[in-house]
Amino acid sequence: MIKGLSYQNGIFFIGKEFVACAYNDNGRISDWVRPLNLKTIFLMARQVFTSMPLLFKLVTIVFMALVFVPKLLLFFIDLSIWRGLPYYFLFYYMFGTHFLFPKTLKQYHGAEHKVFSTRGKIKQSRLYQIRKAAITNPHCSTNAVVIYFSSVVVLTLILIPFNTFTAAIMWGSYGAVLIVLLLNQTINKRPMRIVTKLVLKVSYYLQKHITTTEPERVHLLTAVRSYRKLAQQEFPHLIEEKKYVKKEEKKMAIVDVTIIPIGTNSPSVSHFVADIHEVLKKYEDKVKYQLTPMSTIIEGELPVLFEVIQAIHEVPFEAGVQRVATNIRIDDRRDKKTTLDGKLASVNEKLNEKNQL
Repeated sequence: MIKGLSYQNGIFFIGKEFVACAYNDNGRISDWVRPLNLKTIFLMARQVFTSMPLLFKLVTIVFMALVFVPKLLLFFIDLSIWRGLPYYFLFYYMFGTHFLFPKTLKQYHGAEHKVFSTRGKIKQSRLYQIRKAAITNPHCSTNAVVIYFSSVVVLTLILIPFNTFTAAIMWGSYGAVLIVLLLNQTINKRPMRIVTKLVLKVSYYLQKHITTTEPERVHLLTAVRSYRKLAQQEFPHLIEEKKYVKKEEKKMAIVDVTIIPIGTNSPSVSHFVADIHEVLKKYEDKVKYQLTPMSTIIEGELPVLFEVIQAIHEVPFEAGVQRVATNIRIDDRRDKKTTLDGKLASVNEKLNEKNQL
């Protein structure tokens, strides 16, 4: 399954083997795709941190300092009064920052969700349809946020009768992480349907009103670029356009040709007809022809027919005749395909019907 990760400056799409990213690079959209490994994860972390607003960075640094610095000082001085924030506060930070997304991050998050919600191919030319897609995503990390904080409350209330409040909330906070991991694996299974509905109901509300907002065109374009970058590596068949090559229909026509050499020494013209049919044999792969007592009928594509007519018109001239009269009748029907055999069959069919009456 593809996973999305939005940040202040762009969007990551994460597959089984690759990570793709599209981001705002000084006013233009840049992108990259890399193998999913430790080096790429460090690159992602750097991009996320450097893109954070200054206030968010300061809050992050202060929060981490409050967790780790007092504990490190224990090696040098006695801090029996306060040992810093508990380690489980790191989970509060990790899950709780969903409620503090800056506006730009919310817009990228919304664009990411719309890409996941869109039916059909993800491409720039379908930006209007993508914009109209749902801004909620049933697989959003907001689900984990809802599960975590709900589990912290429930586990703490269960443990309070047997522990101090501090111990109850500590174990509740750690235990909630295990519940998140377990539920993420089973939440889509049938026995968990009721839990899934409750989680999604709260999650969709948070997604609509807190963690996302309607994206602008640039955010949607960024999401499309990132998605397609990953798709080119892992599932190109889903974004390739099927090229429908329209089969060119052959426009077949039938011509009735009579070639009359003028000024010959004999009333017989059969030897001219024989020479003409020798020329027609050269076109047997392109046309079909039939000799009749009064003319020659040729069937084929119109451009080819004109080429053939010109070739056979030259036959008497090549034999020394100085004047040739060529009569041409063209039957070119475009509403249906016509052939020599078809025309004969149609007439024979009508004759048979009359004979049966």
